[in-house]
Amino acid sequence: MDMPAGAQGADRDPFATFRRRLVARFSTDAWLVLVVKIVPAQSLADGTRVPDHWLAAAWPPLAGGPTRWPDAVVIGSPAADNAIAELCTRLPDDARLHIVDPDAVDASLAAQILLASDRNLEAYHRNGLTAFLAAERARVAARVSTAYTDHDPRFAAFRDALTSTVRGRRRADDEDPR
Repeated sequence: MDMPAGAQGADRDPFATFRRRLVARFSTDAWLVLVVKIVPAQSLADGTRVPDHWLAAAWPPLAGGPTRWPDAVVIGSPAADNAIAELCTRLPDDARLHIVDPDAVDASLAAQILLASDRNLEAYHRNGLTAFLAAERARVAARVSTAYTDHDPRFAAFRDALTSTVRGRRRADDEDPR
């Protein structure tokens, strides 16, 4: 029996179904999906080799209003595709997915949820999540310190003019013989 060309491609690529759900441009009716590597491939102390592990999290479409809280958070390996495929099992069948970076959603919150809620995590998963949380805190702190400041050049000029005037009066007052 001959299969349509598209069906043959889907058989060779088990991820083809969810890839069709991906949308390249933001849309308020698409789920926001974050995928980040949380555990690099490594050899454990007992010699066991573990592959990369990825966190995937999905936030509901913004058409329903913004939310900080993801609807689903999962872990998958050995590739990001595996994590997204696992995530899709927890989303509506017709959910359209838009991949975002950690600045678009609360990546730390997603990692905290996974760390707190998945009883099947191994020590190396927990260590990876803890390291990710520390790195994410450092990344956010660096961004805040460089992108946000209370330095206002006009206020600084005003303050400098004011303090030099006050200093000038004090000197004059100190020299006043009254």
